[in-house]
Amino acid sequence: MNKWKSALIIISLVFVLSLFFFFVPIDGIIKKLPLIKSFYQNTTLEITTPNGKSTVKINGKEYGETPANVQNLVSGKYQVELQRSSNQEGFYKSHIFNIQLTKNTTSRINVEIGPGDNLHGVVIYYTEDNTGDSGKGKITVTSNAPDSRVYINDEFLKNTPATNIELVSKEYKIKLKSNGFEDLEVPIIVREGYTLNIKGYMFPTAVTFETEGNE
Repeated sequence: MNKWKSALIIISLVFVLSLFFFFVPIDGIIKKLPLIKSFYQNTTLEITTPNGKSTVKINGKEYGETPANVQNLVSGKYQVELQRSSNQEGFYKSHIFNIQLTKNTTSRINVEIGPGDNLHGVVIYYTEDNTGDSGKGKITVTSNAPDSRVYINDEFLKNTPATNIELVSKEYKIKLKSNGFEDLEVPIIVREGYTLNIKGYMFPTAVTFETEGNE
């Protein structure tokens, strides 16, 4: 009889624990443990908006104005909201960017915010990827402009989207070109064991925008 009771207790515990681990994000719990939390809180997010100031919200929490350098964030997915400041109410709309923060990395949002939906700049972040060759990393490049041409150190690579392109780990210069849009150029660092995700935003060539001195 005692054996049956023990078996029932064990089965019940296994069932309860299975439900717990299925419905509860255990990775999130682990990241909050005091001794482990410091290991995950070593990411940095740099946010800049040239020619103007923008208020910053990360996952709904206010972080002041740009330029912002937010350190010691826990690795994971974040939603960043930028609202450019202006004396003309409603002239600029709010923009939301979804970004992945990975431990031991620095992610960047560097965008100039124009009127309407117009943006010019990049969102850059790393994701872990150990499938590449030794001494190499990968890049993935996308763009809001159709069929943008991707250049690496002034040499044509391919049109966007350019996904999982393997490169030797070092610094490069990425340039995006598309007919009817302003060119976009940005320095990057390719790291072994990571994919560098680059999202480019390009102004249409006819766009004019308000500068900080006119606000």
